Amino acid sequence: MKLEIRNISVTSLINSSVPVVVFILGLLGAVVGYLVVPNPQLMSLNIWQKTISIGLYSLLYMLIVSALLVFVAFMYNILTGVLGLRGFVLDLEEVHEE
Repeated sequence: MKLEIRNISVTSLINSSVPVVVFILGLLGAVVGYLVVPNPQLMSLNIWQKTISIGLYSLLYMLIVSALLVFVAFMYNILTGVLGLRGFVLDLEEVHEE
């Protein structure tokens, strides 16, 4: 069975768990960047400054990636809906378990 995705709901990207997952990925990246990898420029920061930096980095990362995803979904909707280009096609196959 072939399915074609013609429209991506932009509000579903914002109201779903996608921003939370992106925030957690940003949090993990910030912890590695600020605490695990020794950086001589960050040695003068105390633990509170590093914690605030990790939080702000994660929040900004989430906002930028979420805005990028919304922009990509908006452009996809314009290209498939307004211009009439083909959407993303999924070829699904039913599996019968015995």
